Amino acid sequence: MSETVPTLKEASIPSFEAPVASPFSWLRDMAAPLRDQMLVQGAVLLHGLPLDGPDGLAEARDALGFASHTPTEEFNNRRDFGNGILSPINWPGDRIICPFQEGSFSRTFPSAVLTACINPPDGDGQSLLSDTRRITHHLPEQLADRVRKDGWTLARAFHDRFGITWAEAFSVTDRAALDEIFEGAAIASEWLPNGSLYTVRHRPGVIRHPRTGEECWFNQIAFLNAGSLDPVEREIMVDTFGKYLPMNTFFGDGSPLSDKDLTDVQQAYDSVQIGVRWRRGDLLVTDNIIMAQGRSPFEGSPEFLIALGDG
Repeated sequence: MSETVPTLKEASIPSFEAPVASPFSWLRDMAAPLRDQMLVQGAVLLHGLPLDGPDGLAEARDALGFASHTPTEEFNNRRDFGNGILSPINWPGDRIICPFQEGSFSRTFPSAVLTACINPPDGDGQSLLSDTRRITHHLPEQLADRVRKDGWTLARAFHDRFGITWAEAFSVTDRAALDEIFEGAAIASEWLPNGSLYTVRHRPGVIRHPRTGEECWFNQIAFLNAGSLDPVEREIMVDTFGKYLPMNTFFGDGSPLSDKDLTDVQQAYDSVQIGVRWRRGDLLVTDNIIMAQGRSPFEGSPEFLIALGDG
């Protein structure tokens, strides 16, 4: 999506300071009110936890009462530290990651995302949060209604020696297991003459939150669209792969998005976006349906860990 970093509002999510003594006991005692706050505000930011590696994040996840979520499909290669702890998606540090919701292209997705700051970025690097309950209010009515009614379509192709393989994406090694996944996930597939795998799935674009009943924008129709690529990179992709691009999105009826559609969606995210600055040991807990999460460009050697939670 757009590489322009918008002017960010100060973080307005609630923040809490863990006590030096028995911080994880405090976290267990505070789990219910913290999760209630997350449902209202979309996210909470916790300071002062002893988060210096995967074990600390796993303990924090468990203390908050979340079960570990295992993705059914990966967007790109992530390092797996075991016990449900992952690295963030692999993305160049000098590029913005527009806010997105984990697993929104899948039938199953985590209810919460826990992001631990092991080492903060230099300079002004921030996480970007967008409240998806407010997205449709900032879209042209016709565009919002179209996605609400028809959903969206993701086409994904796996090409030899380019990007993540289908075996890595779906954590299987044979086609029979892959076909079983596709059947359960309602993904149509086609093997191309050159051996590449082409997949298409249709997903809802707006869903109701299972706890609050609120309408939430839940898709990656703009983030994964070919029109959001750098123009030079997009031209290379089209020259190389034709219509079978590694990722592309469409409206639910298969129609393409216009440049204006993409701009309108990006501006809607920007309109509700806030920035969260990081300190070492911070834990950002977001409701994965209510709050889309990305980041600004990062400088230095920041280190983050991710836990996807259910429940």
